[in-house]
This record gives sequence, structure tokens and C-alpha cells, in this order.
Amino acid sequence: MQREVNMLFGRGSVASVKPMLLPLLIALALAVGCSRESARSIRTEQVSVKVYTDTELNKLIVPGMSAADVTNQFGSPGSTTEIGQGVVMWTYSFPLQPEKVGLHLAGFSIYLKDGKVEKWSPVMEESRQTFQAGGSQGSFGEQSFQIFLVTDGLTNVADTVDSDGSADASNLKASPDLEFKAKVFAGSSGKERPGEQTVILVVSERDASKLKDFSEDNFGKRLLLVCRNQAIAAPVITAPLASRQLMFTVKNATFLNGIQGK
Repeated sequence: MQREVNMLFGRGSVASVKPMLLPLLIALALAVGCSRESARSIRTEQVSVKVYTDTELNKLIVPGMSAADVTNQFGSPGSTTEIGQGVVMWTYSFPLQPEKVGLHLAGFSIYLKDGKVEKWSPVMEESRQTFQAGGSQGSFGEQSFQIFLVTDGLTNVADTVDSDGSADASNLKASPDLEFKAKVFAGSSGKERPGEQTVILVVSERDASKLKDFSEDNFGKRLLLVCRNQAIAAPVITAPLASRQLMFTVKNATFLNGIQGK
């Protein structure tokens, strides 16, 4: 099964590997991501202040309400996408919900035309929360990543990632569609299945802009995320990658052992 993730993705020594809860990791990632950044960058990383249900959103988002009403209710959007003909899409992502398993509401998009709301649509995410007691957790320094759009020649690799959690990417003949660097953090909420962890990537403002443009240009397409010749995720792009933080679940966290200390 394809796992859809909303990616809601400094050089330094690798931190000592100690058990920690996911909230501490997220706080650490936020500290790294937000330090020495302008107010504009911080607003880019903003998420919805709370998790809403679709029933609540149906009551709060009314066709015809102004853009000012939307920002007064939800704050600044995480991303803005120009659709055309005066229509823009504002996307809001919820905070990570480690208790959610399977397909669930992970955010929402609001469509505005000429400054007025036309409609809203849900942003769905499918995830299986996982964790292996004693597995690698903590900070893994800065790593290089490659993104490949999944074409017919890469379908088998992507399917292997979905079934096994990772796949050998050392023999890929295609050139990556995008390359970026990110500081890697990993941890768990303590409620996961064996073998998997939540991974947080913190990218630079420049790479965040590249990822945003790439995701907007390839909305709805499937991609491979590769690190150190290992394909570690094969999500479908369901929303613009507008944040400097990319959070996703990996089924096979053994690749973390391979980058630890390197």
C-alpha cells in the first residue's frame, strides 16, 4: 500500500544516542529550524494551533468569508499555492498526531477566489506509528538526500519500500530529480510497532524553497526518498512541502544505524 505523507522534510557531531520521547525531539528540531531565522521563516513553519475535526471545519469555514476572517481564525497558512484565474490555495497542517493510525485528517486546504473563500478540502495522511525498543534515536547530523519521481522503471523499488520498509538504491540509473541536505532526528511516541520510527528532517530555507516548488509542480505524484543509497520512503505528494521540517514514518529504521557516526 502506498503511504501518503504530508511532507504535512549545520554540520556538527552526532549526539549521543539516548532514549527520548518524540515531543522532546520535535522541540529540538524546532530549535534548530528556527534559530537565527527571520519572522518570515517562522511563519512558514506555522501549523494549525489545534487539531480540528471535519465537522468543526465545516462550521468554521464558510463560503464567502474573507481572507482576513480565515487568518483571524487559523493564523497564517503553512503554504500558499497559485491555482490560476484568481484562485489561491492555503494549506494548514496539524501537529504530528502519534496516536493516529491509518488514514486520518492531517490538515486542510482552503480555496480563495479574489480574496473570498470558495471551499475547503481535507488533507489526509496514512501512517502506521512504529518504534523498536532500543532502536537508534536522537540526532544523526546533516545528511544528503535525493528525490526521484517514480516512473515505470522505479515502480518495483517503490513497492519494495512499501512492503519491506527500505530498498537498495545503489544501482538506480536515473538521475535524481532533486537533491538537498537535512539535519536528521529520529524518535518515537512510545506507541509504535516494532521496526519503525518517526523521522524529522530539518532543511535550510533555500532547500525548503526548492522542495516547495518541486512539490507544487508534481502534486499527486509518487516519489522515492533516498539517503546513502537506501530508498527509505515512497510517499505520494498530497500537499505542498511548505515547511522547513519534514516529518514521516519509516517502516524500517535500520538505515539510521548506517548513518550514525558518519
